[in-house]
Amino acid sequence: MNIHQLSARYIEEQDRILVRINTSEGSEMRLWFTRRLTLALWPTLNKAVVEHIARQDSFTAHLHDEASKKMLADFQREAVLKSADFSTPYQDQDAEASVTLPLGTAPLLVTEVRITPVASGPLKIAFNEQLPEQKSPRGFQVELAPPLVHGLVQLLEQALAQSAWTQVSEVQEALGRSTGSAAAEDRPKYLN
Repeated sequence: MNIHQLSARYIEEQDRILVRINTSEGSEMRLWFTRRLTLALWPTLNKAVVEHIARQDSFTAHLHDEASKKMLADFQREAVLKSADFSTPYQDQDAEASVTLPLGTAPLLVTEVRITPVASGPLKIAFNEQLPEQKSPRGFQVELAPPLVHGLVQLLEQALAQSAWTQVSEVQEALGRSTGSAAAEDRPKYLN
């Protein structure tokens, strides 16, 4: 599968991120990322990218320092994103009659993501949908070269910013901490 374009967009009405993968062969895969999945996937995806980049660079393959690995990945990401084309609109396959939708018209509701580094360079990512009412799971996998991995991470980061899910999580976490300490202070005190 030769990936032509990637798109990740927060859809407010669904409160989900719609990821679309457009191939050179005229196929399109559509994926729904829920809040729960995305917030769990985000740190794992970033860590996988950092580890994968560090393993591929022979000069830094011996590095065990996480900060150095992250700095290398950030440097490579910046270089890739400078040459990436984020200005060309996503080619909407809906308008074309020749488009094939191997997963069907309904986007895949991603319930599981498996990330596997491949020694030859790409990062293999499997997207699966396993719902209780389904007799057989739906899914597919792609191999993303480092430039596409960095592009996907960038698009997901932008969609995450639009969703404000990380801000909500931070507020909920702060409220949990403050209400937990306030609850202890608000309890009645008894003197014997």
